[in-house]
Amino acid sequence: MPKERPHLGWVRFVTILAGFITMLAILSTWVDRQVFDTQEWGDTSLKLLQNPEIQKQVANYAVDELYANVDVDAELKEILPGDLKDLSGVAAGGLRQVADQGAREALGNDQVQNLWRDANEAAHKTLVDLIEDKGTIVTTGDGQVSLQLKPLIVEIANQVGLGDQARDKIPDSVGQIEIVDSEEISQVQTVAKLIHGSALIASILAILLIALAIYLSPGYRWLTLLWLAVTLVVVALLVLVIRSVAGNIIVPELATPDVQPAAHATWGIATELLRSIAWTVIWLAVLLLALSWLISPTRASGKAREFLAVPFGRYPGATFGLLGLVAFVFLLMGAGDGRGFLVRLVIVIVAGVGAWFFRRQLMLEYPDADYAGLREFGERARERAKGAWADRPKNISMPKMGGKGGDSDGSEAPTPAKPEAETAVLAAQPTPEGGRLEQLEKLGKLKDAGVLDDEEFAAEKKRILGSD
Repeated sequence: MPKERPHLGWVRFVTILAGFITMLAILSTWVDRQVFDTQEWGDTSLKLLQNPEIQKQVANYAVDELYANVDVDAELKEILPGDLKDLSGVAAGGLRQVADQGAREALGNDQVQNLWRDANEAAHKTLVDLIEDKGTIVTTGDGQVSLQLKPLIVEIANQVGLGDQARDKIPDSVGQIEIVDSEEISQVQTVAKLIHGSALIASILAILLIALAIYLSPGYRWLTLLWLAVTLVVVALLVLVIRSVAGNIIVPELATPDVQPAAHATWGIATELLRSIAWTVIWLAVLLLALSWLISPTRASGKAREFLAVPFGRYPGATFGLLGLVAFVFLLMGAGDGRGFLVRLVIVIVAGVGAWFFRRQLMLEYPDADYAGLREFGERARERAKGAWADRPKNISMPKMGGKGGDSDGSEAPTPAKPEAETAVLAAQPTPEGGRLEQLEKLGKLKDAGVLDDEEFAAEKKRILGSD
């Protein structure tokens, strides 16, 4: 009869629900950090500019704006002497090629990259202030959030000797890339605030649902952990697939063929955080798989639990102190992010409760565990292995002529090794009383070590005592 599994239907429902909530948590956390974390957006914008395809498009844009607002031909006529003034048009065309190349080289310069990052962080901070109603300059009614790239264009003009002309003649409105206009601000505020709240709620709810599924499955918690691990892996892989497919759909819809390489690079860099979060969930699933094996009803996991029962049972203060130190470091890693810190705190609390219940189960299962018993078991295992190796030649039969099952030279194959319980106990024929007592003592030690179960112990005992 299979063992009863209480609340099995609820456990399955909670596991599936945890999967859906985890996917929502992954997606909303990614959007939340990109929208509300200015430093994260600054890092992302810098990675964007360091990409060669994006550098090419930014350089083309900057040079186009420079030539659209500065009459390079007229400026060259003022500089060139005498008859060479007629060559100003040709020189301006040649200078355009030089400017394109110089702009790409300039975008690899730290100073220019810092200007780019500053412009992006300023625009991002304005957007966040607007969403959170902190702004004093931009308002919902008449506001606009723009990326200001005039300093970048002027710096690129410096590379070709037109810095002064660009600084004087390019108006402030040039190089403005609109991010959000006044008509869209109200909608952006509503969506962003919804995502901002759901990211935290979904993350905490997913953790609590995982804990609830484990709590509702006494007697088969190792299976629940296995199901949860598989569910998390499937969810994370699905997010990675969505990231890849969405990029292949969105980029061709929004970008013309000549800028699609840069658009694909932009999508990959902008969703790099999404990929990182998905892989974090996969590593969490690996941890759940390890815990599933640790509490599973296998002999190997039983020995692992017996090993852990010693520090948890005999040195609980030191053991939980070490775990507390690990938890403290884990919390410190999220100290800069209030919402991330709160999620980490929930994880630590759930893990702490789980560790306490795990210790209680260890004490019920192995109340007298110590390393001496484990060493004795290891020594006995080594002795049995040495004995089996030493007895190996004795198991080879003498060659027989015409025997069945032999090799081509007439010899028989070595007889198979006997099972562990049979080779460990010398029990077959009646022996003197002293020998029986010694064998019974060995038999009892093997049973205590878990090598023999009750039925094997009873059968060997009857055999030693010579009873049927």
